Amino acid sequence: MAVPRSGNPDRRGRKRGSADFLPVIALMVAGILLSASVFLVLRDYYIGADQRQFQDDAAYYSTSFKSDVERHVTSLAAIHAFVSASHDVNRWEFSAFAHQILPQNSGFKAVLWLPQLAQAQRKAFESNLQRDGLYGLKLRELAATGRLVDAGARAAYLPVAYVEPFESSGDLIGVDLSNTGTYAELFQQARQSGRQVASRPVTQALVEGAKPPMVLVAFPLNRPKAPHGRGSPEGPEGYVLGVLQLQRVVEDAMGARAPIEAAIAYGGTPALFLPGKAGKTAGLKQWLAGAEFHRQVPFQVAGQNFSLLLRSAAHGSPLNRFYAPLGAALLVLALTTLLAQSLAATVLGKREVERAVIARTAELRAVNQALSEEVEQRRAAEAALLLAKEKAETANRAKSAFLSTMSHELRTPLNAIIGFSSLLKDGGDAFKAKGDEYLHEIHGSGVRLLDMINDVLEITQMDAELKDGGDQIFVPDLVEAAIAKAQPLADQAGVTLETALDASLPPVRGDFKRLHRALFHLVSNAVKFGGQGGSVMIAARAGRDGLVLTVSDRGPGMASVAGVTDFFSQLDASLARKHEGVGLGLTYVRRAAYLHDARVEIVSAPGQGTSVALIFPAAPMVAALEVA
Repeated sequence: MAVPRSGNPDRRGRKRGSADFLPVIALMVAGILLSASVFLVLRDYYIGADQRQFQDDAAYYSTSFKSDVERHVTSLAAIHAFVSASHDVNRWEFSAFAHQILPQNSGFKAVLWLPQLAQAQRKAFESNLQRDGLYGLKLRELAATGRLVDAGARAAYLPVAYVEPFESSGDLIGVDLSNTGTYAELFQQARQSGRQVASRPVTQALVEGAKPPMVLVAFPLNRPKAPHGRGSPEGPEGYVLGVLQLQRVVEDAMGARAPIEAAIAYGGTPALFLPGKAGKTAGLKQWLAGAEFHRQVPFQVAGQNFSLLLRSAAHGSPLNRFYAPLGAALLVLALTTLLAQSLAATVLGKREVERAVIARTAELRAVNQALSEEVEQRRAAEAALLLAKEKAETANRAKSAFLSTMSHELRTPLNAIIGFSSLLKDGGDAFKAKGDEYLHEIHGSGVRLLDMINDVLEITQMDAELKDGGDQIFVPDLVEAAIAKAQPLADQAGVTLETALDASLPPVRGDFKRLHRALFHLVSNAVKFGGQGGSVMIAARAGRDGLVLTVSDRGPGMASVAGVTDFFSQLDASLARKHEGVGLGLTYVRRAAYLHDARVEIVSAPGQGTSVALIFPAAPMVAALEVA
């Protein structure tokens, strides 16, 4: 006789076939990971290359810018030296020298010479202006309204004597700046330090057409007074003033096609002067946030600290950042796919050889299988006979239990009905004395007999499903109806019925009559076994897992709950048992629960009582709530 192998051959074959392709799968996974790694490495390489290029460009342009700034300051120092070399520099000499300096330093919007005059020298200065062709021109100053008015009387003046370029800034000649806010502060600093100084960035200047940010650079001319300078006030002989446009220096240093953008920042919390936006500033972080790379380079203008901010003008090329790494990754993936295809072809060839070997052994296996089938048929026939025998014996035992139980339970109420009805028939004093009691016994026996027959009929008819989902049942109504029916039994047994229901119980869908009868069976069983003076608790609660309806007592309990829901199952099956019944109560409960997609859980222990719970799933509750 052939011994059957454990497991499913087809399943084992599928597992073995899948295992053959594991190297192919591992190769493809490794290829995908390698492709992703190649893509990320190449992308990071090109990003790093762009970052290095930006650093090189930033270093070049920042060095060029700082060199241009130093050249502008040095050029202004050359004008200062030219003026200081002679006491008698006239307008035309100043203009000629300045025309040699300014074309090479386009960042200067204007350069000015401001001699320091005393009150006694004012008329002489105004006369010199008129001799130079500036007829009717007198010392003026800037009023609070922004207009030029005649300068008031004061101890000292700083008027503009010479200015270049004269064509665009000639109107400044004769304007006294000694009392004008930013200029007065700047000259004060230059006088105290005795060297060149620069102002903080300004957005407006007296020179027309100047673009911010602008820096005012002043050089004091400190030398012994000329003989005709008697009566001059104490301090420098005058100041050379330059209006420096930093943005113009940036444009000259970087050109129009520079791959980076620049702006000027000033102060502890830098105010950013935007290129091409006159007088407008923005936050440093806001300006740098839109760039992929950025750098901050500090520089000085005559001791004043500034920062040159550089950022990348555009993101890297998609060809380098995406397409080139993607092409390399796809190439690696294609090579991996070809290698995996070759390996898969090898696996398939191996499997073809295995199929050929299996086909050669099929004939021997078929003969062996025929013999095995014959043995199995005989075995099946023997098993069928044994099963039929067991079913017959089980049916016979069930029939005997049914006849034994039903004969007792049917005869008892029938005997009572017949006996008491005979007394009614014969009449007499006995009937007159206890007529009501006899009628009560006859009625109780009839009702008990009817309930038993109804239970049998209900159980046999309870296989059909509920039609249309059943009715909407409110649990408090169900509990109230069951308690009302079981109360006489509880009063007779001396048992107290108690309830513990949640405040908000959802309704369920089902058959009210069958659920009411099932709950009555649970309550009557609890009353029956609760004992004199005991109590029965009917509780209901709703949770995530559904609605739980529990009936518990404090009776003797059971050592085992196995088979208690079977037909005619009783804790005490003898005819001399203490409690009457045919053992259909829990069977009815189990069938009713199954009909409502619920389950029955029984917990019991000797001396600790019994608890039976009907657990309804959440789905019927939700459906009921939606309908409501």
